Amino acid sequence: MKIETERLHALLRAAARHARKHLWAALAVLSGALVACAAAAVIAPLALAGGVRVQQAAALFRDDLTTYRAAPEDLRASPLVCVAAAGYEDRNLFDRPRWVPPLSPSGLARAVARNLRGIPEGGSTIPQQIAKLYLRGAQRGTVGDKIREALFATWLVRQAPPMELAGLYLNLGAGASVGGDRRPADGLDRLSLALFGLPLRRLSREDQLVLAGAPRGVRWLQAHPAISANRMAAARAWLVKRGDWDPGVRSYLDDGIDPSSAFRFVEGWTERVASGVLPSADLDLVAAIDRFRDGLGTALETEFPGTAVRAAFAAVGTDGAVLARSGAESALMPVNYGSIAKLEALDLAVESFGPQPVRDLILAPGGCVRWIWATKEQRRSHPSSYCPSDVLPATHPMSFDEAVAKSVNSLTARHAVLLPVLLSRRRPEVFRDLASTVPEEERRSLDSPADRALASGLLAQLGETLAPDDVPQDLSYSAAGVALFRYLKERRELAGLPAERLPDDPTSLLGNSSRATSEQIAAYLHRKLFLKDGSCTLTDTGALLALRRKEGTLRWLAQKWPKLVFAGKTGSSPHDDSAVAAVAVCLDQRPVVLVGALRPLEGTLPLGLRGSVVLRGLDSYLKALVRLDRRPTSALWPAWVEEEIAAKQAALLVDSPRVEGALATKGKP
Repeated sequence: MKIETERLHALLRAAARHARKHLWAALAVLSGALVACAAAAVIAPLALAGGVRVQQAAALFRDDLTTYRAAPEDLRASPLVCVAAAGYEDRNLFDRPRWVPPLSPSGLARAVARNLRGIPEGGSTIPQQIAKLYLRGAQRGTVGDKIREALFATWLVRQAPPMELAGLYLNLGAGASVGGDRRPADGLDRLSLALFGLPLRRLSREDQLVLAGAPRGVRWLQAHPAISANRMAAARAWLVKRGDWDPGVRSYLDDGIDPSSAFRFVEGWTERVASGVLPSADLDLVAAIDRFRDGLGTALETEFPGTAVRAAFAAVGTDGAVLARSGAESALMPVNYGSIAKLEALDLAVESFGPQPVRDLILAPGGCVRWIWATKEQRRSHPSSYCPSDVLPATHPMSFDEAVAKSVNSLTARHAVLLPVLLSRRRPEVFRDLASTVPEEERRSLDSPADRALASGLLAQLGETLAPDDVPQDLSYSAAGVALFRYLKERRELAGLPAERLPDDPTSLLGNSSRATSEQIAAYLHRKLFLKDGSCTLTDTGALLALRRKEGTLRWLAQKWPKLVFAGKTGSSPHDDSAVAAVAVCLDQRPVVLVGALRPLEGTLPLGLRGSVVLRGLDSYLKALVRLDRRPTSALWPAWVEEEIAAKQAALLVDSPRVEGALATKGKP
């Protein structure tokens, strides 16, 4: 047994000596093979990748590259979009030597670390992602697939310069994100139309920055808004560092982006429009936007020379669908919606009392009563009333709809503060809902002898005598004003108009302090001005404004289009930092709201530049639609207006013989 054990040990020692003798040779052979593979990967990566699928992918790439190079430069890509894409995906793209395999160990490590933290991110370079598009698309890859893609990417970078690779990558990714056919030359342009309503060549630098990140997927932007906004900010900082973005030129991105709303605009045009599945008729609505800019620009040059503004335009259909937009600013640039907010108080009155009683309720001119823009000091010095010196007073009695249509601030506010009193007498159930927005304890704190006296005075204006001590607590002026403000604020928000910046103060009950984007304003007005039946029929509120279109803030446009029935509103910021105008018309038997807005690049707008100036741009837009055989048609009246019109026409027919007889005998002895 001992002898056998010794023999076994001897054999093992001999085997170990033999292995040590030939180990270096084995390692040398292995190293040689690895060096040969690496050399082959560098010298002939496509041959090493091998396989029919790889050869087919290479042939397809050559065809796509030929198509890309044949397309007009301003259609296939733009330098800023390509460089911005590198800022998002592969910052060494333009600096990496072409003979070096386009791999990023640091990017891969960073991606692994972020994925472990729950942040979705890939570690592939742009050439690797192009290789993936050609070799396996959206299929899940194996280790062998990853190696094959790395070899294919190494071959790719020798076939085209980085700018062309980035452009081709963006076009292919954009085409895939909108669900259309392969688009190696115009996918980016189609996605530009989908997101912004503008061709690629017309995009602002901010739009191009967003577009560069969009091929990752439109739905991805929506699903990860905070990450997308952070990536956008990081890419812009990188562009500034490279010298591709001038930080000295003012950008709306300088104000920061709210991640919760930053990428809502991609919900506008559908992917079907971008992919060309739908008819291209609505592209006319986009083409006419140039005329909006021209008309607005001419008005500014003529009336306010030297004024530099940022302008936005949108055509919005049912349910807020964006039919055309001037760029991302129409969905991202907030403007003060000013006088447009007054519409909510009118809408509440019409909903509560009906359109005819609202028209019949005529109030005489009177002083302002603790209303918008009055500071605390001003309210202390004028406990019962305060009117700013720059507010146009009412020179004659008028109804609520006339005050809103004309934007006579003093009477609009005065009519609004009368709403709680009117509701308490005519619609007590609505008043109870309104009053419930103020808790009882808060109501007691708002009550005071001065407030009861003000409420008593409001009742007296309506012909009711009530001593101040007998005024109910919920009808006391401040308590009722706060309740009305909150009620109107909630109604606006339910209708899609943001009101989060409004102070909880009855002096701002009309909502002049808050902001919204052009598209939010248009969607809100669409809900207020059109019936929700898909037709072009105006609501009662819309009809009241349409009846006043020739005398209200839209009168300039009504003079240009006297036969066109439309409703709408203009608005200007009380601080003169924005102006907006919107009209509701009928296009192709569809209810559509056209909205235009502007803000100054710096400072405030010049005195006199109000929402009515924006109507010049809307007028040019409507004229462009006529030239494109897309003539806007009149909105339809609700039944009660049709009845009034029919009654007036019948009266004219009855009186016409008498008029003709008088004319026939005129001048005879």
